[in-house]
Amino acid sequence: MRQFFTFQNLKNFILNFKAIIYLMVLLALLNLNTIQAQSLKGKISGKIVDAENGEPLIGANVVLQNTMLGAASDLDGNYFIPAIPPGSYTLVITMMGYSKIIITDVIVNAGKVTVINTSQKPEIIETEGVIVTAKAIRNTEAALLKDRQRSIAVSDAISAEAISQVGSGDAADAMKQITGASVVDGKYIYIRGLGDRYTSTQLNGAEIPSTNPYKRAASVDIIPTNLLDNIVTAKSFTPDRPGNFSGGAIDIRTKDFPEVLTMSLSISSSFNPQTNLKNNGAILYSGGKLDWLGMDDGTRNIPSTMPPMGTHIPISSEAGQDQDKALLLDQYTKSFSNVMRPVATTFPLNQSYHFSAGNQVTFLGRPLGFIGSFSYSRNFTNYDDGHSAAYLIGGHVDSVQALIVDYDLKDQKSSEEVLWGGLFNAAYKLNPTNKLMFNVLYNRNGESMARLLDGKFPYESGDANYQTTVLSYNERTMSSMQVSGDHQFDFLRMSRISWKYSFGKSTQDEPDIRFFTNSYDEDLGYYNMKLGHVPTRYFRYLDEDRNEFSLDVIIPFSQWGGKLASFKFGGLTANKGRNFTQRKFIYDTATSYNFNGDVDQFFSNQNIGIVDSLSYEWQGQRYTRYDFGLYIQEPIDWVALYNGSEDISAGYAMLDLPLSARLRFVGGARFESTNMNVVTQSNDPRENYFEIKQSDLLPSANLIYSLRQDMNFRLVYGKTLARPTFREAVPYKSYEFFNSYEYKGNPNLKQTMIDNIDLRWEWFSRPGEIYAISAFYKLFKNPIEQRILTEAERIITWDNVDRATVMGVELEARKRLDVINELFSNFSLGSNLTLVYSDIDIAKEELAEIRIQNPYRKSSRSLASQSPYIFNINFNYDNPNKRIASTLYYNVFGERLSFVTEGGAPDVYELPFHLLNFSISYKFINHLGVKFTAKNLLDSEMEKIQKFKGTVYNFTKYTMGRTYSIELKYEL
Repeated sequence: MRQFFTFQNLKNFILNFKAIIYLMVLLALLNLNTIQAQSLKGKISGKIVDAENGEPLIGANVVLQNTMLGAASDLDGNYFIPAIPPGSYTLVITMMGYSKIIITDVIVNAGKVTVINTSQKPEIIETEGVIVTAKAIRNTEAALLKDRQRSIAVSDAISAEAISQVGSGDAADAMKQITGASVVDGKYIYIRGLGDRYTSTQLNGAEIPSTNPYKRAASVDIIPTNLLDNIVTAKSFTPDRPGNFSGGAIDIRTKDFPEVLTMSLSISSSFNPQTNLKNNGAILYSGGKLDWLGMDDGTRNIPSTMPPMGTHIPISSEAGQDQDKALLLDQYTKSFSNVMRPVATTFPLNQSYHFSAGNQVTFLGRPLGFIGSFSYSRNFTNYDDGHSAAYLIGGHVDSVQALIVDYDLKDQKSSEEVLWGGLFNAAYKLNPTNKLMFNVLYNRNGESMARLLDGKFPYESGDANYQTTVLSYNERTMSSMQVSGDHQFDFLRMSRISWKYSFGKSTQDEPDIRFFTNSYDEDLGYYNMKLGHVPTRYFRYLDEDRNEFSLDVIIPFSQWGGKLASFKFGGLTANKGRNFTQRKFIYDTATSYNFNGDVDQFFSNQNIGIVDSLSYEWQGQRYTRYDFGLYIQEPIDWVALYNGSEDISAGYAMLDLPLSARLRFVGGARFESTNMNVVTQSNDPRENYFEIKQSDLLPSANLIYSLRQDMNFRLVYGKTLARPTFREAVPYKSYEFFNSYEYKGNPNLKQTMIDNIDLRWEWFSRPGEIYAISAFYKLFKNPIEQRILTEAERIITWDNVDRATVMGVELEARKRLDVINELFSNFSLGSNLTLVYSDIDIAKEELAEIRIQNPYRKSSRSLASQSPYIFNINFNYDNPNKRIASTLYYNVFGERLSFVTEGGAPDVYELPFHLLNFSISYKFINHLGVKFTAKNLLDSEMEKIQKFKGTVYNFTKYTMGRTYSIELKYEL
């Protein structure tokens, strides 16, 4: 169970928080002292790559002609020349085995950085050199496309520049712009229609622990975009990547240190008419004094007077004649907060703040770069126009003309979400061929939610009205620490060795989730509670940590024609551990639940614990009888307490080999060993242990054919795998809010194996431009899917089915519009379209249940949450001379399977959601700018439906309203 809040913990947190702020302020003040000195001189930086294969050139000499100023390129091909007097220079770049580059008219301005990126061609015979004119490249989208052109895998990426243009607030929101990516529940990324099980989510190359007991991948909405540099998604497998992905490997890369002093401060506020400043228009779960920091202050903790789990709590019949037990039961019951319903409130404006500072300085004669960043946001959401319903088939499909109402409810939901995080990166170059890096990240998210549903639920309440409320608080944290090194050894044939150690920890704390359900008939003044849904409180806590160490060695060599090739090998060892605890408390009663419709009165001190006592004498002895109203009990499910571990050991070898001037082969194999187990506290041997011990060989082959210098054709094959999550393997039951379904794990699950084939044609027509057509095919063996275990008990479980296939096509284009007319030189257009078809077998037991009512149902269906199409388009205007930029962005996904129903009833599908965002920014002066953003301009309905014999039945429907924001930003 969670570590209880103490004031000492709070004091330590505040002291640490202050220390971080003081450190960042001190760094800022120290950096300010260097502004004047730096403003008198300029700098030159850039990157040098091999013109044939795009690999960085290490150790190239870069000098300013007729001066003593110069530098050598480092492990990434980067160079940096500081402290240059303003003026015009000639830059000379030389490296043994490559042609000399002479760049004239390099203008250096005081306090500015001139960026010169270039490439060198291999030369066998010395020449006079190539003379070019300097041109700075500043477009970060263009830089990412260049990386993508050189990549050995099929990949897509989005830069911080593009993320800012569309106004994305977190990493999940930003991922919508990636070709073939969709976001489910605002948190989880689906690549090419494949869910989180088939997606690997990494932070700077190391996997992020999950904060959700049901999900394998991390909830990336917890990472603010202000901390990001770019997001790269690899869609095809190479042996140097972990084998547990098929849809994509998402690498979220945080900001790197700058070459010069940078500082940024932004303040923004947003308004949604449906949510903010609406007088008592929202409902609230009253919490603690630290909710604004995304953390509970102990208000929602299990009371300190409660005994440890497993301790017997007296029932009323035991305590009725025993004073000690009666007083103890009364104390236990009254120690809990008696708030069980939401209260009306008015939400203020949304707000967010961001500060970052970084610089590169000289330490012990070598460059040391660092950046620190902090962001904070507090946002509110609300809808009161919601509708939730479900329907049953009620008989054989041939004899039924319409569906029967399972439930039909009005829905209101409000939430307050706080998200803040900090980042510190540092890198130290021991020399041009040795670099050490350090990265630490911490994010915290707290979400308070209140929800109220009211309507008809015949299964639960007959003809009476059904009403249910939930109050929940979800506190999530994610912390990461990474230490890495990059080294080149001349005496080992210029071999390059990279290593990384990372530690990540995620937690999810759900203290005191409160459920209250009742039925009522207003005309008769009748109120009642169904015994199966007594007032309930849950306390859930999950923590997951991951230790990972990886080592990669690249040995370059020349193939038979003298072209550069490389042999790469390495390994990874990773350990992931998860602990999950849950305590459940219910309110019981000795008599009947005497509820008159007033929730506050029902849980008042007069109705809980001891409500009356009677002293009497019998056979000369004095006795006291205690009468109880509501009293607390703790039903225990020992299976719900589990520990899981996953140990992965892997080794790989791969070859990057040019077969000719145009054809390149990249391939090899990865050997990956899995040791996964889950242990529960159940005494039942069928429920207390789950294990997977398996080793797999995962081959990969990649052919890259350069049709010309700016055009590639790729053909890729790779075998990958997907493992069950810990929760899916644990056979305990968990109740999910109001729909009466319970989820139960399956300890007999197996790994899924996937064969993947990818094709891609890509044309990088100009810097920042691309045309691409991709096709993919995936064949799954033993895929894991949800299914209805039993209709009578309304239980959902997970099971392996025999097979599944996914295939699709992706189209992408980014184009500057100056080709139309010079008047459109500041305009650009980007768009991508993904078309996907999927087919998965329905489990045999489930299919048999379905065909009792519907014998015509196919034996397969599409994958859950897989959209048949995803479309993005953005129209951009960027005029640096007028200091104005603007973006119009549109996204839509196709109708997708959301929920598999029981029996022969039609499944639930989510309808397309049309998202339209607009942003415009303007810089008043060199450092100060303003940005206006409008999100969800179409205010499309979030809608899920069931279809039967031509009739559409609404499952859920609500709107989130339009949001308008203003941001002020100061940059140095």
